[in-house]
Amino acid sequence: MGSIVEFSCRSCGFTTENLRVGWGKEGRTRFWGGLGLCPTCKRLSVVDLSAKLDMHRCKDCQGQLTLLEGLAQDIPCPECSKTLRSTNLGVWN
Repeated sequence: MGSIVEFSCRSCGFTTENLRVGWGKEGRTRFWGGLGLCPTCKRLSVVDLSAKLDMHRCKDCQGQLTLLEGLAQDIPCPECSKTLRSTNLGVWN
């Protein structure tokens, strides 16, 4: 079961849309939502890690995304570099 999360920054007001991370009933081979950061657009987005690409691209500018690993509470804000706060909004299958 995957999670629907939103990230926000208390310092600068940055916020994401609802992001669907993890995987559903089909398992990780069908879709595995991880987080990617576009350094150019300063946007967090969901990346399909099951695609096993050498490089993931930003949907807006086509720049290379930086894959974010680790715990959600350790993600820096793309705008001000303070730690983002995550809010769990629900689950998806």
